[in-house]
Amino acid sequence: MVYTLTTTFTQADLEQALRLARANYVELINKYVKPHGPTSSLCIAQVETEIQAYLNDALTGCYQVRAGAVFAKDATTDQVIGYTVYLGGAIPPTDCGLNYVVVDQRYRRQGIMKAMLNVVMKKFTFIGLSCNVDKVPYYESLGFRITGADMSQVAMSWGVDKPHGTMSVLGFEKSVPILAAQAAFMRNTNGKGDAILAKLGRIQEEKNAEVEGYVKKRQSGINHAEAAGT
Repeated sequence: MVYTLTTTFTQADLEQALRLARANYVELINKYVKPHGPTSSLCIAQVETEIQAYLNDALTGCYQVRAGAVFAKDATTDQVIGYTVYLGGAIPPTDCGLNYVVVDQRYRRQGIMKAMLNVVMKKFTFIGLSCNVDKVPYYESLGFRITGADMSQVAMSWGVDKPHGTMSVLGFEKSVPILAAQAAFMRNTNGKGDAILAKLGRIQEEKNAEVEGYVKKRQSGINHAEAAGT
């Protein structure tokens, strides 16, 4: 297929991006989550709220966190089929962190993600990100290296070999949509909300430990397949 890449976008593009985020929230959330599990609504609210805020900053500069984005669009329909959201480094400005990278499942394996990342690579000399274990080989093929564990994800970096820089990030602890989703979750679980969250917290700790084990194996020289047990 033919697609175009752009670093400028409209409010209508942003709305399409949010729909794509909701459809792919499992891949975009920065913690382990079971698809269509009991906390799906909470995870969707988190991903949607965060992406909307950072894209609003990329569009208008409203939060002054140096957010930027690369959009991929179907050249025929002009529909958003993928996007990358990044934050420019506060110190130094040549660093950036990738917050969200997603491609519509119908358009994958066509080089779209690589093309979007190439745009970002031309702007910065250092890029940091966190990804699920199964995505590590893909990023390694683009020149990223493992730098540590980040909860249930693997921290990686590209470019200058140095520690990750400081990013200006937004806090969402008091976000109205997220708080509303949490309140609805507690109402709809018939008094079982705390128990569900406690159980998922234990699962999260197990997944975090698994990722830490994977990272240690990789840093000792073991290849991905053996470290991941695949």
